[in-house]
Amino acid sequence: MINDLGVTIEVVRNGLSYHTIRDWELTVTNNDYIGEPEQETNYIDVPGRNGFIDASETVSGRRIFKSRVIRIELGGIRKRLTWDTVISTFRNKIHGETVHLTFDNDISHYWVGRCYIEDFDRARKVGTFVLTIPYAEPYKYNIEQSSEPWKWDPFSFVDGIALNLGDLVINGQQSVTIPSGNMEVSPTFIVSRLSGVLTMTDGENTYALTSGSNRFPDLFVNGDSEVALTFTGSATVSIVYRGGSL
Repeated sequence: MINDLGVTIEVVRNGLSYHTIRDWELTVTNNDYIGEPEQETNYIDVPGRNGFIDASETVSGRRIFKSRVIRIELGGIRKRLTWDTVISTFRNKIHGETVHLTFDNDISHYWVGRCYIEDFDRARKVGTFVLTIPYAEPYKYNIEQSSEPWKWDPFSFVDGIALNLGDLVINGQQSVTIPSGNMEVSPTFIVSRLSGVLTMTDGENTYALTSGSNRFPDLFVNGDSEVALTFTGSATVSIVYRGGSL
């Protein structure tokens, strides 16, 4: 085995979680387990014009990526005659399930996709197989949402941003600056204890918020630039989104 790397596998359907080393005594044996993201492109050939027109970002105004492949080669040592039973157990637990994968060397993020067990083989006591997600989402997601208090253990001091945008008490007028990030997302605004009218502006547009869940498809945060939001009214607001990274 060439790595001491383990992976936490959380099954979305039932919330059960397994660690490949601690629970299964399996280690990652390859280094190229995350495939490269492929960007959606649209090049238009116009007769009589040099080159192509790049219309890849015309509709969305930003980069869009296709699904990527995750292929994790796992191996371990057990009695040779037990491997058929062991691999059957793994299939029962995770084969065909949508999972969150968190690698030990990046505990502040998780990957999402439907996983499968492939290419099972054994040589004496050594058994190997591949855990593959053929259509993983292109971005890995932050473990914590914006409205959750940040924790020491999964926080990355290299590129992590400490956020706690939950239960903001608005009394009059208050501004909130949401820092830039790596994956644009449209946040949800959860409003409670509303008294009267509550409005929000991003400097260009003004939005009216009501009690409960509010979302505005034209408002994005966590992109290339920070976003300053100004609330006017009386309420408690939580700004909820989950950032990501390629």
